Order: sequence, then structure tokens, then C-alpha cells
Amino acid sequence: MDQNRSSRDLVSRAHHELFTDRDVGALERYFAPNFIEHSPLVKEGLAGLRERVQAHPELHHEMYRVLQDGDLVAIHGRFTGLDEQPLVGFDLYRVADGLIVEHWDGLVPQSAPNASGRTQLDGPTETGYSHDREKNRELVVNFFTRTLIEGHYDEFGNYTNGEEFRQHSPDIPDGTVAVIAFLKQLKDEGQGLHYAKIHHTVADGQFVLSHSEGSIAGARHSYFELWRIENGKVAELWDAITPVPEDAQALHRHGIF
Repeated sequence: MDQNRSSRDLVSRAHHELFTDRDVGALERYFAPNFIEHSPLVKEGLAGLRERVQAHPELHHEMYRVLQDGDLVAIHGRFTGLDEQPLVGFDLYRVADGLIVEHWDGLVPQSAPNASGRTQLDGPTETGYSHDREKNRELVVNFFTRTLIEGHYDEFGNYTNGEEFRQHSPDIPDGTVAVIAFLKQLKDEGQGLHYAKIHHTVADGQFVLSHSEGSIAGARHSYFELWRIENGKVAELWDAITPVPEDAQALHRHGIF
């Protein structure tokens, strides 16, 4: 079995056994003793993760997408039993020497379908094989930098497939025009999405996940955005945008990013 496949399988198995089977023995089987946790929801290390699982007897997770890129594996799915309502979003793991050594996440409450009838999780799930991951990554990074970090919203159309763009964010319907209008409105209202830095990208098949840091109205936020590429254009988006504490206020000493 190649390393890419084994890392994907390792993380998928560990995540399922821990968050659906609620088998905390998975921590010893799949996680490194010096595991680093970045989630704002979890205390330090393996003990914090064990405490989190044991505190939620109805905990369950459904995986919708799994991406693997080098030592990183990302899972897109839904948690139930972790909060009063289901939480959807992303878990990002780093693997080294056959063990999980690091974890980040971004989870938001499940919402009703958006104006185009799309949910936060529906749509294509298979990564596919006939894709150039580095070319896709370059497209997303260039697009992301120009439109979101630098704020040139009107250039969305240069990188996307226009009005065929499929949107899974609860607040925005399909199409590039709707995205641009939404971002400009937030900016005019003093609630603009400020993007400061991309921390990770996970490119696999037709998907590229970006994990970035920024703020909304001065409050620190984590951005997980999953982009699907089709015919050299950004064609679809899923996201999880969450407020996060400053590192000094986190439940652990490793920082949020």
C-alpha cells in the first residue's frame, strides 16, 4: 500500500473509531504520544481529546469527503452529539511516521439549504484521478490571494466559471455575481471578511482545501474553504468560517493555527 493511501486510511479509521465508535483506545493506536491539538474546542494533547469524547455519549460523525496531500489528511463532514445542533465542517490532520501528530478544525452549526437549494455538505464527493493537483493548488492560491486577501472582488470572474459557480455557503446563492455582491455588502456594513494568511492547502483530485486566518469586524476568525476545480476554473465552494480566540486564550499552548 502506498504512503498516500495508508495515511488516508489511517486517519479515516482513527477518526471513525474515535468520534463514531467513541473508542478512546484509538488514541493509543493511531495518535503520537506528543500529539499537538490546535482546536479551540479541545484541551491539551491526548488527555484533552479523551475528555472531549467521553463527555459526549451521543457523539457521532458522518464523513462526506476525505482529501490527502503529502502528510496532511482533511475530512469534511458532520458531527452530532457534540452540541445542541449538528456541526459541519473540517478536520485537518498531519501524519508522521505512521501516527497522527497534529490536528486543526473548523466547525459551524448546520443551516438550512441556501437560496439555490444547496446544503453545506451535498455535491460531488469523489476526488477523481485525472487532475493536476499542483496546477489546481496554484489556481486556488492565486485566486484566493487576488480576490480575498487583496480584496479585488470584481476579479472573481477571472478565476471561476461565472454564473455556473455552485455555492454551498448558507447565506449566498449560486453564481459569481451573488458572491461579489455579498462580500461588498459586508464590507460596506463594517463586517467585511478580512483574510490575512493561508496556513495550509490540501490539494487532492478536483478539490483544494484552504485553511486561512483572518478577522471579521476586528474579531479573529478561522476560514476553511473547500474549492472544486473544473476545466481550469473554480467551480464550487463549501466553507466553515468560525470565530476563534487569541492564542493566549486557547485551552492549550499550541495556538489555533
